[in-house]
Amino acid sequence: MPRRNVQEIKAKSFRWINIPQIGRTEAEYLRENFSFEALDINACLPPLQRPNLFARERYLFIILLFPYYDRKARVIKSAEVDFFITKDSLVTVHSSELLPLAHFWDRTQKFGLGEFKSAGELLHKIIDRLIQECFPMLAHISNDIDEVEKKMSQVFEREIISEILRIKTNIVNFRKTIQGHKAVLRKLMREGGRFADIKKLELYFDYLVEETKEIWEELDGYKSTIDALHEANDSLINFRTGDIMRTLTIFSVIIFVLTLIVSLFNLNTIDNPLSAQPSGFKIIIGAMLVAIAGLLVFFKRKKWF
Repeated sequence: MPRRNVQEIKAKSFRWINIPQIGRTEAEYLRENFSFEALDINACLPPLQRPNLFARERYLFIILLFPYYDRKARVIKSAEVDFFITKDSLVTVHSSELLPLAHFWDRTQKFGLGEFKSAGELLHKIIDRLIQECFPMLAHISNDIDEVEKKMSQVFEREIISEILRIKTNIVNFRKTIQGHKAVLRKLMREGGRFADIKKLELYFDYLVEETKEIWEELDGYKSTIDALHEANDSLINFRTGDIMRTLTIFSVIIFVLTLIVSLFNLNTIDNPLSAQPSGFKIIIGAMLVAIAGLLVFFKRKKWF
């Protein structure tokens, strides 16, 4: 039988059971030892679910999403954390991508659950730890926006658009991840009293709600900024494209006029005035130079360059 990926720490009045990677074996463990509903256990399996809270008869089931930064791809992705709360247990199910939760487990395993009086306090600490990890990512997005703005002020390159789109994707993914937190935490404060001392901790959970709102407001500001930079970059690209087209048009007109002059003087007719002239070549070159000068003066007056 495959080994279960189940970790456990016990305190006097409650225990914390952590499942860092859930599969069929771990799902069967939850069914046998806690009698959780199959629908809730299946929700812990991929794909990601939307944030929600379900108040069952014997437990609370909470689904929350938290962002993490994929350094290799340089994008922000979402990871799911599921919480089962009973009167004497807190069960967390998550994926290995959330390193802050893994580090918190290692620390708690080393020092024990002595600093927590109840499963409610532990739940608050875990959520608070994961929310705090959002702020360095916000600072990273802010730095990326500053870098893009600096590059745009120096030179407008088409490559900047890929960086802008990456930042916009990160902001959208971040917003999608965090948008359900406020509603779930509010619902937890209403429903959590039956299984944990949530009412005693209402002030602390309310602070988590305020932090979630702060994250959302910052993301909203970043979204407006990067949208403005996107529009500015598009305008710069369009301006440069128009400038290139204008230059190409000037060259095309000049070449057309020169070709016309050469063609006219190269006509093999009896009354061609330059056919018998020994200085005909110089006259043609002079006519071409005059035509070029005239066209340049014309384009200059039209402010084409």
